[in-house]
Amino acid sequence: MAKILISSLGTGSLNPNNTSKRQYRTAVYKIDGQSYERSFIASVLYEHLQLDGMIFLGTVKSMWEEAYESFCLEKGLTVDEDYYVKLSDTIDNLNYQSPLDSIDLSKLEAVLGEQSKCILIKYGIQDSELQENLDKIIQIVDYLEDGDEIYIDITHSFRSLSLFLFLVLIFVNDLKADRNIKIAGIYYGMLDVCREFEYAPIVNLKSLFDLTQWIKGAYSLKNFGNGYLISTLLEQQGNDQLAEGIRKLSDAININYVPTIQQQATTLKKSIQSDQSSPFKYLKNILGDFIEQLSPQSKMVNPESNFQLKLASWYCKNKRYATAYITLAEAIITYVCEINSKDFKNKDDREDMKKILTKTHRDFSLSKIYVKINPIRNAIAHASFDKKRSSYSKAIQDLDSYLKETKQIFKTEKL
Repeated sequence: MAKILISSLGTGSLNPNNTSKRQYRTAVYKIDGQSYERSFIASVLYEHLQLDGMIFLGTVKSMWEEAYESFCLEKGLTVDEDYYVKLSDTIDNLNYQSPLDSIDLSKLEAVLGEQSKCILIKYGIQDSELQENLDKIIQIVDYLEDGDEIYIDITHSFRSLSLFLFLVLIFVNDLKADRNIKIAGIYYGMLDVCREFEYAPIVNLKSLFDLTQWIKGAYSLKNFGNGYLISTLLEQQGNDQLAEGIRKLSDAININYVPTIQQQATTLKKSIQSDQSSPFKYLKNILGDFIEQLSPQSKMVNPESNFQLKLASWYCKNKRYATAYITLAEAIITYVCEINSKDFKNKDDREDMKKILTKTHRDFSLSKIYVKINPIRNAIAHASFDKKRSSYSKAIQDLDSYLKETKQIFKTEKL
């Protein structure tokens, strides 16, 4: 496992004592109580975090020549003056339209050492350039090994590049989750406050990245019933009890165990409202609304069938059509049990109610709905290859109307 820094390289400013030479002005950087006086914050992070390699991102106008000289001196290596001058002169004559292969950065890469790379990117002025940059940055993953840790420096270069790099790496983190590549830190050197503090604090913005994980987790739970990411994040904060409750609810939803869904939703309603951990406290109202949708309503007439119907509607809304059909069919059977004072948990009673729907009272509205949906339900449950059933698109199209009609019939307490 290696620890790799990804750092953006800017154009710097002209040296007032030598206007033909660009420079990053030396600054005192402070991180974790330790001070470093350096030109490049990447150098500070490399030493302080004891990293194994660096990946520099920059344009054809970035200060590649200064990075080469600076890292040579820091590592006690001899500066190749010819290479330095040639690199500097080449960069002076380039612009945003120059091809990315206009400069040779092989010697800089050699100085930076193993597991290091220099990647040239466009300015990002047009959508086509942003797409090209996206392709370049995503290729960073190809240089990494499973289990590597990434540290990101967004201090220099275009502000747009820093934002772009941050968002792309969020994308890469999800896209390449199987690689187990961890974003361990996102650093920014606050050069803006040097005059006030007499040093530039280096702050870790990883909490912003973590917030995107909370948002993604809340979305997954609200729309798909998958609370596993939220559960993992809560565990990382030490809230094992709430994490376990959300995981159990997710499991129950995904396997469609109705009694467990009711139980876990009821328990979580209280737990979520009492939890004040950050940033979960900013999401709990959204999650509370979601859990309310899956909570039983004790004052409702025929509560069990209506709960199943509500659950089927939620599955349909979130495009889990197979589970919606299965739950809707079972809701109808439960409803017939309830209005006939039968035990909806008893298998024989449920079979008797099916006969009412399919044989003795086939002309009733609810019976007609059941007769239409039950073959679809059976085909889904048995993963049938029966080609005679209606097309999947028609089954999806009709589901919403079946739910609405069933809901209206349930209000009558009749068939």
